[in-house]
Amino acid sequence: MSDKKDIDRLEDILGMIAKLASLDFSTELPISRNQDMIDAISLGLNMLGEELNVQVVARARLDELNEKLEKFAYTTAHDLKSPLNSQSGLLNILEHTIDFDNNPEAKEIVDRLKLMNEKMQSLVFEILEYSRLNSAHLKLEPVDLQQILDEVMELDNVHQHAHVQVKKKLPNVLLNTTLGIQIFRNLLDNAIKYNDKKQCLITINYIQLKKQIEISISDNGPGIDPEHHQQIFKFFEQRSSKLTKGSLGIGLATVKNIVDVVGGSIRVESEPGYGATFILTLKQTA
Repeated sequence: MSDKKDIDRLEDILGMIAKLASLDFSTELPISRNQDMIDAISLGLNMLGEELNVQVVARARLDELNEKLEKFAYTTAHDLKSPLNSQSGLLNILEHTIDFDNNPEAKEIVDRLKLMNEKMQSLVFEILEYSRLNSAHLKLEPVDLQQILDEVMELDNVHQHAHVQVKKKLPNVLLNTTLGIQIFRNLLDNAIKYNDKKQCLITINYIQLKKQIEISISDNGPGIDPEHHQQIFKFFEQRSSKLTKGSLGIGLATVKNIVDVVGGSIRVESEPGYGATFILTLKQTA
């Protein structure tokens, strides 16, 4: 009789494990007075079920909050486009109205206002791109990374700002052209924007992994302290507080968001004074 009860208890345990695997946390196993191994397992599963339930509920609430924040960011950024464009036009009129030869201080103020306006316009654009990425149904397909890199370098005149060396022709990966452009544009811009040398040097290479391609983009910039390696991929984090054109702190967050969405990853290897290497993995084509 005891064996029959033990078998029933074990079957209950197996049933609960199956429910936990299907994210059903409604079951609670009974605990007998035997205080045996089966009771210990049952108690552990009950505790696990409670913890998983809390985690799933919290994640659901977080996902809901993130969705609301993304919609808010998109709506706010979209509403800001028109007044910022109007402000840009007014600043251009002001620039051609004031006699800066006799008022150099006014020119400095107008230049600073124009820079702030350009930063705000860039910020609005990147917030829109970031929010679209989170909400879009992405279609992934084989793309030629080398072709995408060449296009970005030509469109953005990268060679005017940096010497770029591609060690070997980049392969095809599972992505799409729009996302590939955003990845290279943001990583190259980041290397150029923060470079502190007379000439910015960028080296691009890749290695073949089992089912992925690992791409490295190295620069000869000031480097990044290891304690900041995770922070730089967060929204609005940046390495410099200077008011410089394009210094927004969204680019690396956008790249991380892209590679996360497509099932890849990104990390940085760097120390102060020795440049930085951004390493991202992407799925190779079948």
